Amino acid sequence: MASSRMSVRELVGPVLIFIGALFVVAAIAMPLYLVGQFQKTPMDTDYTTVSTSQRTDGSSGSQALPAQILNRCSLTSSKPEVSPANLTRQQRVVVVKPANSDRVTFQAGTSVRINQVQISGETVTPSSDSTSGGGCLGALLSATKDRVTTNRTTGAPALGGGGSSEVQLDSSDKTVTIPDRRGLQYRFPFDTDKGKNYIYFDLASRTTSPLKYVDSTEINGVKVDHFSQEVPEANLASLKDANGGVPQGTQLTQSASWYGGFPGIDGKQVLPADLYRKTTRDLYVDPTTGTIVNDRERVQEYFKISGISDDAPDALKNFSLTNLDATFAYDQKTQEQRAADAKDLASPIKLWGRWMPIVFGILGVLALAAGIVLLLRGPRRTPATAGGEDPYYPVATQDTDSAATRDDSGAFGGSDDATSTFPDLRKRGGGASGAGPTDDDATQNIPRVTGDEPHGWSEPDENGPGSAETRRDDDPWKRT
Repeated sequence: MASSRMSVRELVGPVLIFIGALFVVAAIAMPLYLVGQFQKTPMDTDYTTVSTSQRTDGSSGSQALPAQILNRCSLTSSKPEVSPANLTRQQRVVVVKPANSDRVTFQAGTSVRINQVQISGETVTPSSDSTSGGGCLGALLSATKDRVTTNRTTGAPALGGGGSSEVQLDSSDKTVTIPDRRGLQYRFPFDTDKGKNYIYFDLASRTTSPLKYVDSTEINGVKVDHFSQEVPEANLASLKDANGGVPQGTQLTQSASWYGGFPGIDGKQVLPADLYRKTTRDLYVDPTTGTIVNDRERVQEYFKISGISDDAPDALKNFSLTNLDATFAYDQKTQEQRAADAKDLASPIKLWGRWMPIVFGILGVLALAAGIVLLLRGPRRTPATAGGEDPYYPVATQDTDSAATRDDSGAFGGSDDATSTFPDLRKRGGGASGAGPTDDDATQNIPRVTGDEPHGWSEPDENGPGSAETRRDDDPWKRT
């Protein structure tokens, strides 16, 4: 009887279909699940950016001294002095607690230092000691420390459940809480969409303003989206410090003559002034990881006379004294490092979110197609042999017309009857049947089964193919 086990050829089709389906499912699951594990702000985030002051288009600053600052030493002089300067802004951003699988807390320390400044026509290099170099004008122009908890994927503030949003404005440990903080800062969401409307938080003014997509470009091999922001004029003196008072350095109280004098105003009259600020910000963002590769900011701070009436002279209304006018942008080294950071974050995202799904999808489709083709074609089968499909187990055929017949020589079957032949195991000349001598090479016809014979077999004639008497001269079984 034939074996019921499937051959290797018959198993190939189903196995290919299974493997193909598995690959297709994996190709779909990778971008949906695995990539999401990579699209989170790393817990070990710790980077430093360095921005140098650059000449602003249309400004009078030189390449060496492109910025303008108010010389604080002139506060005790007869008139203010605005000095050309070269500035550097440095910012370190590090992840601190609270942090978990869903959110992280950024702590950013930012300082602006004076590299060189021109005082009374002489260019000097201030030191950290305010009594040397620039005199009362020390090297440190300003410093802040900011802390904010954000969502690890979207970059938006996540202040609930113990989140933090506070800023430290001076050397004391006291901080100012910003409970209504909104907008992005320090990073953008993964998969930044240039078609969406993003808002960005400006720490100096503590306000949030919309971002506008400008164009796309490339920085150090990274394709970036360019967003711009216009932060409206804000009165910094209206903000509160950690003690609930006016932040240091945001108000002046000088005589009218110190400001330069105003028509109709007594030169000795004391006039207060508040510090205002407005910023134009250009951010260049890697859309895959949300990494800010370059940050260019035009900062304008100036004092304006406060507490004046509507009928005050125009000269008084329009008065403005520069406190800071500078354009900061990441230096070349910082841009290269931020571009490298973006590539490192994007590498596993692109591998498992784009390339591996494509490879798995192609392999899966090919395996499915091959498996289906093999199933439709079916397995190859060996042609049937006489007596049955298995040559080792011949099956006798039944004559449906009549009982087995014999020809003149006593052999079974007719010209159209297929028979199976096996070697005659009987020994001629001495066998139990008393027949003549045997031939080891001789064969005998296997009788066919008929429905009328006992036990399903027809009895051999005594003068059958094994009997020498019934052999004819032309009998093929006869030895010569």
